[in-house]
Amino acid sequence: MTKIMKLPGAFQILLGIAVVLPACDGFVCSQERIKAMELSNRGTEEFKNNLYDSAEKDFKQAIQTDPSYEIAYYNMGKIFQKQRKWDKAIEYFEQAVQRKPDNGNYQYDLGEAYFESKKLDQAEKSLKAATSAEPKLFKAWWRLGLILKLLDRPKEADDALRHAIEAQPRFSKSYVVLGYLYLDYDFNKEAAQVFQGCVTAKDDDGECHNGYGLALKNLKQYEQATNEFKKAIDLDGELYDALYNAGMAYSDWFDEAHGNDQKERAREYLQKFVSNAAKTADGNYLKAANDKLYALSGP
Repeated sequence: MTKIMKLPGAFQILLGIAVVLPACDGFVCSQERIKAMELSNRGTEEFKNNLYDSAEKDFKQAIQTDPSYEIAYYNMGKIFQKQRKWDKAIEYFEQAVQRKPDNGNYQYDLGEAYFESKKLDQAEKSLKAATSAEPKLFKAWWRLGLILKLLDRPKEADDALRHAIEAQPRFSKSYVVLGYLYLDYDFNKEAAQVFQGCVTAKDDDGECHNGYGLALKNLKQYEQATNEFKKAIDLDGELYDALYNAGMAYSDWFDEAHGNDQKERAREYLQKFVSNAAKTADGNYLKAANDKLYALSGP
């Protein structure tokens, strides 16, 4: 969610995670800059009240008044980011970055817009620039790690995600991406350690418990795995992956222990998955769930 931050003096900026100050030579601003700041302030207030058309008009006028005022370009980009109009967001974030390339927040938001537009190479470049400008910008490290994972560069992804965790140990998304990176390469013990750290950092995140359960399932620790999936489901009723994973874990447990309770729990969770996720789940998972239900229907 985009946040609005009020700054001292005659100036505000739309921000996600940092404060940016205007550049005025010798603390003296030109009349054009002062006018552009006033327009940007007004646009910020309009943005706060969801008056996006009016805010866009004022930010555009601020740019016309002082084309060197990078904050107005950035604020325009934030409007289009909020509306998920990524091509337009890129256009304005690029203008902000051209005027102030060492601003980590500008580079991060540009990188996010590239990512959402599936321009991964450009996103990687912007996010590396963001981490170079601000080494503690944990979201930039997290998103960079996610991109490197998608680009099948696991060692670099691992490094970036560890930087993210070091910079902000309570940001659970970094653990989740790192944990799934290890699961992708069958490093289940390592994945379990990462997801355990995720649960410790943020026990109310269903994704942490779901990932931890999956790692434990792969390690054949079925009782603890199913407990983690239950916690995930309790925390997030729409986390359908956890329903699927719980059903499969109980099924594997039944194959090993041959207990009727495990068999019934496997049916219960897989039926819930099929019923609730039919419109959203990957077809392969639906087929696997139905196949398993058929196998469990026998004596």
